[in-house]
Amino acid sequence: NIYSVLIIAGFAAAFLVAPENFGVLWHHLGALAAVFIVTYIMFIVGMMGGGDSKLGSALALWVGIKGVIIYVFWMAVVGGVIGGLSLLIKKKKPFAKPLAGSWLEAAQEGRNEIPYGVAISIGAWVAMLQTGFITKQLDELLRTIH
Repeated sequence: NIYSVLIIAGFAAAFLVAPENFGVLWHHLGALAAVFIVTYIMFIVGMMGGGDSKLGSALALWVGIKGVIIYVFWMAVVGGVIGGLSLLIKKKKPFAKPLAGSWLEAAQEGRNEIPYGVAISIGAWVAMLQTGFITKQLDELLRTIH
């Protein structure tokens, strides 16, 4: 919960300081709402954890409507890779002593625990890079410094 709250608070602060860098606020709120509705349904049916739903929604706020399709696509791709690795680890059991409580230990023991927060975060970063959001912010920062 704390990560999601910090991500939302960071967005609110950044938007208040420089709203021109974000575009229309409702585009960001719409992305948050859309991702929350979908991930909440996934949580209800047991496809996703509640923390992942909140994290995904909070990061969608930064991505905005413009990047939400890219975000969801890359989240799914990376999640699929992590899921595939989990199945491989479950079958092959390649680690002699995985760290207690880790994803690797859970996978080797056959538990269905996937660190989907990794896929969510990577999806958000890729979306912000592909939409030019991060590049735009860095350009603004460099102009301010110089």
